[in-house]
Amino acid sequence: MEQSRTAQIDFKNATIKLSPLETQSEKDERRFIKLIVGGLVGLILFIALAVAGVHFFHQWQERHLVRVSAAYLSGGDMKAATLTARRALQMNPDNADAARLIAQIADRAGDRSAIDWWRKVVELGSHSTDDALGLVRSALRINDFATAEKTLASLDEAAKQTAGFHAASGRLAEMKKNPAEAESHWAKASEIEPGNLGYQFQLALIRLGSKDPAKREAALQTLERLRADPKQRTGATRALIIDGVAHRADVKRMQSLASDLQNYPEAALGDRLLYLEILRQLHDPGFDEYLKKLEHESAANPADLASLFSWMSGNETAPAALEFSKTLPPDSLVKWPVPAALATVYCSTKDWAGLERVTRSADWQEHNFLRRAFLARSLREQDKKFPSEQEWMAAQKEASAQPSSLLVLAHTAAAWGWESETADLLWALTKIDETKLEALQTLYQHYIGKRDTSGLYRTLIRLVEVVPNDLVLQNNLAQVSLLLGADLERARKIAAELPSKEPSNGSFLSTYAFSLFTKGDVKGALQVMDKLTADQLRDPSVAVYYGVVLAAAGQKEKAREHLLRASEANLLPEEKALVAKAESSLQ
Repeated sequence: MEQSRTAQIDFKNATIKLSPLETQSEKDERRFIKLIVGGLVGLILFIALAVAGVHFFHQWQERHLVRVSAAYLSGGDMKAATLTARRALQMNPDNADAARLIAQIADRAGDRSAIDWWRKVVELGSHSTDDALGLVRSALRINDFATAEKTLASLDEAAKQTAGFHAASGRLAEMKKNPAEAESHWAKASEIEPGNLGYQFQLALIRLGSKDPAKREAALQTLERLRADPKQRTGATRALIIDGVAHRADVKRMQSLASDLQNYPEAALGDRLLYLEILRQLHDPGFDEYLKKLEHESAANPADLASLFSWMSGNETAPAALEFSKTLPPDSLVKWPVPAALATVYCSTKDWAGLERVTRSADWQEHNFLRRAFLARSLREQDKKFPSEQEWMAAQKEASAQPSSLLVLAHTAAAWGWESETADLLWALTKIDETKLEALQTLYQHYIGKRDTSGLYRTLIRLVEVVPNDLVLQNNLAQVSLLLGADLERARKIAAELPSKEPSNGSFLSTYAFSLFTKGDVKGALQVMDKLTADQLRDPSVAVYYGVVLAAAGQKEKAREHLLRASEANLLPEEKALVAKAESSLQ
């Protein structure tokens, strides 16, 4: 029994002795596990903090670059502003602030890419009215009416109550040749922000062309008042001069205004040239002295020198411009845009041999296509047909690399009266998205000037595709289609729909009446025309159609009264034929 007890005690003692060893091992194991887990957690936290730190640093760097770019832009350093903003975009292509800065920079530089940058800003989710209006202004700068209209229409009702919205809408209406709508928007903008003198200036400009004597007088008074404001005086004085010349106002008054204008510190060379032109028209003895002064001041500035050459080439002083050019250092005559302006002087003096000499071996660098064009003209004028054609083909080939160069070439050919070359270039440009709208608008004016109804029809079909929401273009397409008898079903459908969209538009009602007339519904046509106001019926382009309908209805005396206005309208050949037929029925 004793042994047994002893053994038990020893066993217990052994057990007691072993227990502390097991506990320590477990503790060490747990401690080891904790160290591993803690290390892993710490590593994960470190990585997370490092990533967050890098992300935070990148965000800070983006914001910093945007602030620096904005500072450069404010200081006028466009190159540094662009490079800095692009660095921010490289870090984050979706940085709306950086994209906005590049859009603003492109706007200031007159770069066509501005519209793409503004579109990117808006697409990045900007709900800013200012950004949307930035896109509108950029679109209007390149005559992209479709983008401007779509953007303005997409704004919410609150944005449409702002002065900025009405100002942009007013500018769009002006460019679309809708003065009544433009006046309404500028008046609303001035009402919302009565302290904005810029809006008052734009409203006055619109009302200068009003047939309402009271509105016109109010506009003149506003411009006179704005001459007291340093920011508006240049534009206001310039507007008064241009209006005064157009309305044959007192020449001494015009001379006094022009003298004030050219003395303003902020006046540009164009304002001084306006004063020079008035001196020329008045045969003022101070003309020669002032011209010499401008020659001296512009000699060191290529842009001003080119402007002066351009003015002299069109104002009976081209020979003097050539003599002046001979007194200038050779290096001043090769700085762009002087070469092109000097070439125009040679054209004005019809010195074709001289033009060939200065364009034959010159280097106009990226404008070399234009040098070849001038050379082609000099050769054509000297009856050197084959080499002229070769140079013209080379000019087109070199210009084809840049749509903007092709457009310049087209405008140059148009200025020379090269009609077939102009049309060919413009139709080529209609196939390029970047220049499509401007090319079509230029073609429209080209065919109007030529009274080419078929060309107008072809152009209007494309214009309506490009600017589908322009009601005026739709009306013109319907009218021309009816005159030509082309796609009459579509033309009559358009003519019937437009009056419901603008019931008081005289042109739309006139086209609808003509549509009914072409179907033989003289009575219906007369009922539509009778809805027009007396002022609308006095518009020569409307009066002619009213006279045609009246003649068909047998109302001879009234028809004669309105057909007499045909001489005041710029009629197409088909319209002249309509008038002639109507007049013969009155015999």
